[in-house]
Amino acid sequence: MTTFVKGRTVETAEPVVVVDAGLSVGTHRFQLVVVSNDGRRSAPEAVDVVVSRPLVVETPPRPTLIRPTRAPAEVRKTRAPKPAKPAKSRSET
Repeated sequence: MTTFVKGRTVETAEPVVVVDAGLSVGTHRFQLVVVSNDGRRSAPEAVDVVVSRPLVVETPPRPTLIRPTRAPAEVRKTRAPKPAKPAKSRSET
């Protein structure tokens, strides 16, 4: 993996250069010059690479749907139970 430093030339005999993941946020210009085995140099070719912070989009929570409850079809009135008679104490007997 190649580490790029501003203003420093990177020379390699490999046909591929792997870029490190440490490029800072911003625009970086890379220029490529190919040199043949007999020393001929190509015209420089430049490319701009823009590195930005990842955009994190938070998805709002989905609402929970609750089905309406149905009331009973018929409401019956019932009498409250009668209070129990107090128990007689032994002294009353």
